[in-house]
Amino acid sequence: MPALLALILEDDPKLSKIFSAALKMSGFEIALDQDGTTYKNILASRTPDLILLDIHLPFVSGVDVLSLLRADERWQNIPVIVMTADIAIAKQLENKADLVLVKPFSVSRLQEIAAKMVSSN
Repeated sequence: MPALLALILEDDPKLSKIFSAALKMSGFEIALDQDGTTYKNILASRTPDLILLDIHLPFVSGVDVLSLLRADERWQNIPVIVMTADIAIAKQLENKADLVLVKPFSVSRLQEIAAKMVSSN
């Protein structure tokens, strides 16, 4: 059985390393897009089991990515964790994402949530 795949869209190099390491320790294979330019290619090649989505990316809005995911039947059931430091945006997206985490949050919390989300799907 192939490893679970987590797609991480995060432009902060330190955070992307931390999130990647945390999910790898939880048994996930990682696909990383650090600027919003490769996620469509990743989605075209393999459907992730979980998506971590930063809202503020250099070349695409995380809100637009979330809308795209929810509009396409191939991806609308993938659990999406939105990550942002913007509390106003977090409140706006509460009903669109599966979960909104306000930065900063702990690695152990991310691991716990990811495991629960994937096991419930």
